[in-house]
Amino acid sequence: MADRYFRDGPRSLEVDVRLAVMEYADVAAEYAAVVGDPRVPLSALEDYALVVDILALARRAPTAEIPSLLSIGTRALLRVHRALPGAEETAEEAEAA
Repeated sequence: MADRYFRDGPRSLEVDVRLAVMEYADVAAEYAAVVGDPRVPLSALEDYALVVDILALARRAPTAEIPSLLSIGTRALLRVHRALPGAEETAEEAEAA
């Protein structure tokens, strides 16, 4: 049984990491239309470009490097979210609840 764990363990980790990349891609895609709004600041567009670049890298990178790439991309995506028009109101509503 232990042999099976060691044989399947890294493979299941790779599957989990690849699924995380797919989920990250889905979330990033939801922001694609919104960042085209003329009210979105240039810094948010630059951060979104970083998100797209990181997604491209994550699809090609070795499994061990993907979590650090996604952490950088997630922070960039959070900056995009915070820069969107109306993000301040949403944050205030969340704090009030």
